[in-house]
Amino acid sequence: MDLRPLGFGEIFDRAITLYIANFVPFVGIVMVMVVPLAVMQYFIDLASQPQFDAMIRLFEHPETARSQPMPTMFDSPVSVVMVILTLLVATVLWPFALNAVAVGVARLYRGRPVEFRACYEAVTRRWTQVLGMLGMQILVMLAWYLVVLIVVIGIVVTVALLGALSPVAAFWLGFGGALLGFAVALPALAPLFIALTFAMYSVVIEDLGVMASLRLGFARVFNRGEFWRAMLFAIAAAAVVLGGSAVFAMLGLLAAFAHLPSVQAVIESLTRAVVTPFGVVLLAIYYFDVRIRREAFDLEASLEHLTAAYAT
Repeated sequence: MDLRPLGFGEIFDRAITLYIANFVPFVGIVMVMVVPLAVMQYFIDLASQPQFDAMIRLFEHPETARSQPMPTMFDSPVSVVMVILTLLVATVLWPFALNAVAVGVARLYRGRPVEFRACYEAVTRRWTQVLGMLGMQILVMLAWYLVVLIVVIGIVVTVALLGALSPVAAFWLGFGGALLGFAVALPALAPLFIALTFAMYSVVIEDLGVMASLRLGFARVFNRGEFWRAMLFAIAAAAVVLGGSAVFAMLGLLAAFAHLPSVQAVIESLTRAVVTPFGVVLLAIYYFDVRIRREAFDLEASLEHLTAAYAT
């Protein structure tokens, strides 16, 4: 497969082509994450069924709302514990599945098949660096959250102070500040996600250390030539993935209405098994596209080294 710069349409077209042609191996790679999450999801759905039934009764008989509080799945201690465990397992397994799929795409770029063992061997040999990068990603996201929180608090305090002097000025400042906050914070989150994903790829595909990968991930995205392109790509990719997930979500909701937690868990697992690999293939192709624009020959050499080391 040729390594050349791609347009947005070509990136999505190549992702669809590679995903369909290698559907089984890509899904098999992601099943390492999907299967344990499916088991946990079943127990979450089972434990939250009484709360779900109570919510349905409230919707059917809203006159009972005053005497009967709106229940949530967090009313059940079992549900709370299972949700926390599910988040922990998903957080730990995600970067391994993410990188294994990316290695599979790298193998296709070098004319080799996507093989479960070869892909995971390339990832597991770097497991300490992968977990180290995961920790750095969590810290970066916490820092982003704190910055947004400080900005929001600053706006609230300013509005409160102006409110005593001029309610009209306070209203418009609050309204404008909220718009500005969303206009800056949310779009910045899209390229930030791309940069962190690139950094995770660099740990395995480029065999780099955590800090070097992090610096390189930000350098590849947060520059004049790529920032807005990364933002548009992230928004488009999110729209495609969320659109596909919405179909399964509706089916899962119908299963919940029918009191079929096992079917609901299967449907939710299908979302991860079918939609997740496509999203990761899309991210990997974009990662290679950015590198071919910046590095060209170095990318071909590194891919040849990576795939040759785990050829079967």
